Amino acid sequence: MNSQDGNHYNYHYSNNQSGAIRPKTLKDMKTTEVNESIIGKRCKSIFTGLMVTGTIETINITKYTAEVKIRFDEPHRWGDDTFECDWSHARLHDEFGSLHHLEIIDDQYQTIKITFSENIRKINRMFTDKYQTWGVVNLKEWIDNYESSRFTKIEERTAIITSEYNIEHIKDWLSKNVPITAIETII
Repeated sequence: MNSQDGNHYNYHYSNNQSGAIRPKTLKDMKTTEVNESIIGKRCKSIFTGLMVTGTIETINITKYTAEVKIRFDEPHRWGDDTFECDWSHARLHDEFGSLHHLEIIDDQYQTIKITFSENIRKINRMFTDKYQTWGVVNLKEWIDNYESSRFTKIEERTAIITSEYNIEHIKDWLSKNVPITAIETII
């Protein structure tokens, strides 16, 4: 094991044609770590060669691969296309793929999955119609203004909310101010 600037690396051969050696950090995601418990967690991953942050939206494990879908915090452009999410994946038999770049960054955060009885777009109108009252233009901005909290829309009526210590306040506020069908505590 080598140490470089306080980071520990375990060197191994990659599965590329040149046989190049790449540093592998101890935080690299493994296919065996892909399970339901990581859904809703904040993470950083690689997209078009850049490290980006987001929230894990879903997972998929097949006979050959483990895959993690990440909803980006901000949309990213690549050429003429704009991407709001992407999949990190790796082969089960040799860990080859982009999954090793994925790293959980908020292990201490609480996470809920919330289903609204109305479309989030309609709920957002509550904020735009009464901007003077709320001071924000949508539900995401309202939730994101809670310290250490993040709102990630995953479907028209469903969102993942993560927060370090405000989740109870957020749940209380949501139950009093917006139409909710269900709140599921994930972590």
